[in-house]
Order: sequence, then structure tokens, then C-alpha cells
Amino acid sequence: MISLLILAYNEEKNIKDTIFSYIDDFSEIIIINDCSTDNTKKIIEDISKGNDHITLINNKKNLGAGKSFQIGVENFKKTGIPYLIKVDGDGQFRKKDILKIKSMIENDKKFDLIKCDRFWANGIVGNIPRIRYIGNIFASILIKFSTGFKKINDPLNGLIMISKKLASSVEVPKLFYRYGYPFYLITLATSLSLKEDIHIGQLKNTITYGFSESKLRPSVMLFKLVFFSIKSYLRKIINKINYSELQTSFAVDLVSLTFLVSTIYQLGKFINIRFFQGIGSQSSWFTVFIIFAFLTVLLFRASLKIENDIFSNYFKELN
Repeated sequence: MISLLILAYNEEKNIKDTIFSYIDDFSEIIIINDCSTDNTKKIIEDISKGNDHITLINNKKNLGAGKSFQIGVENFKKTGIPYLIKVDGDGQFRKKDILKIKSMIENDKKFDLIKCDRFWANGIVGNIPRIRYIGNIFASILIKFSTGFKKINDPLNGLIMISKKLASSVEVPKLFYRYGYPFYLITLATSLSLKEDIHIGQLKNTITYGFSESKLRPSVMLFKLVFFSIKSYLRKIINKINYSELQTSFAVDLVSLTFLVSTIYQLGKFINIRFFQGIGSQSSWFTVFIIFAFLTVLLFRASLKIENDIFSNYFKELN
């Protein structure tokens, strides 16, 4: 048995088709209406009449997609159903992809998180807002940095499956109440993979875009992702000491952080001499800066390789 979670905000044009697309495929459908100002609420209420397996939750005020996802997960935890697939009410996801995830779980129950990747040859139909495309490039770099899983891509993709086991640990931080909660969810799953044997799958999916403009504020989202990534990275380093197979990586991380601090210091000295008439040899400080920067990157890559050799047991790319 698998539940479907639909997040809806001002989706009067799409929500009816979205619900009827899956009404016969899922034993329970949870719909979070995030205080829509159009006819979304009435449309869902009309459809849910006589359909006992549809649960509608109306937020009293607009809380954002991340908080709405948390509310849906809390409702899911109360059920006896072991898996939850989350989609959006705008109909951008292909039914074929949702049912493929459903079939995978029914046939192989080892995955606790299946996240999707739209950035492949046939992954985007229509015109993706440019800001989303650029934002996902940075997000993909940051998720590799913060988790150590170098094969994870598209960490802001909203098509997600989670198990009851993973759901028990989900607590979306306020930082991601509006946008970016899939990034948090992936980070959470990877951090738990060693301790609780959490398994992650990545599936290529297709998303269809219309011509609506993205309301995403890129500078705010970038700040949130960078802040959260640095925090997650430092927490990851500390947690490594608890696992014998990662203690070598922990030692390498400590050395690389030391080199990073030295690199920043040397860059500061070079800038001070070059632009502010500081005392010292400009060429010497720049040379030392380049050497330490190279060694920092080398050590970081070495640590990442150790992590990936271990984490590959918990991550699988799906077809």
C-alpha cells in the first residue's frame, strides 16, 4: 500500500485532472491546500465527497510548500501505510513516472527515499525558467559537497518517495518552509544512511513546463542552500568519528580544513600586499596560496572518494 501526497496552491486549472489521474491507483490520497485564493479548495471538496480515501487538509494561512510537505508527512505517519509519494498539484509530473516509482516500491521494498533527476536528454518538456536551471546547477554542486554523494543530481526536484522509516525523522527546518525542502530531505537521508541503513534511489523523470514565471527569489534561495550546506558538511565531519570506516576520511577532512584556513589567510596577505601596500613579497604569498589551494582541493577529493566508496552501498541509480 502506498499513499499519494498532493501539494496544491492556486491550482484551479490543474488540480481536478491531477486528482482524477491517480484516484484509482492509490489506496489513500492526502491533499494539502495551502490557503489557495482561487477555487482550488472548492474543487477538491467536491471531488472528495463520497471518496473516503481522499483526505483534504486546508492550511489556515499560506505556509509554503516545505511546511505543507511536513504537514502531509505528519498525517502520513498516523496511517498504517508504509510508503508515500509526493507530487505537486500543477500536473507537471508525468503519470508514467509516478506509477513507475509505485511499481518499484511494490516489487522492491528496500528503498527509503527515491528522488528524481530531470536533467537528462528527455527530462524537460517546454521552457524551464532560466533561474531554476541555473539554481539547480549550484544546488547540485552544494548537495555533493554537503552529503558526499557525488552521483546525486537535481536536489530541488519535487517528485519524491519516502518510507515510513525515513518519515519518522523528517522535521523540515524553518529555513525551507517555502522552497528547497527536497534538498533538506536528501541531506537527512544521506546522514542517516549509515546509522539506520537508509537506502536511496535516483530515477530519471520528465517535467513539463508552461509559460508561467517562477516566483523563486534566487538570491534568498542561494543563501539558504549555502548556509545549510556548510552546516551539514561540518555536522557530517563530526559524525564521521562514530564510524570506523569513515575515521580516515574524518582525519583527511581535518587536515583539509586546516589547509583551507591557511589558504584563506595567504590569499588575504596577497590581496593586502597587492592592493593595500602591505609589506611582503607579492609573488611569494601568491605562490604559497596556489600550492595550499591545490592541496586543499586534493585532500577534499580524497575524502570524498572514501565517502563514496562507502555510501555506494546505500545509493542506486534506477532505470
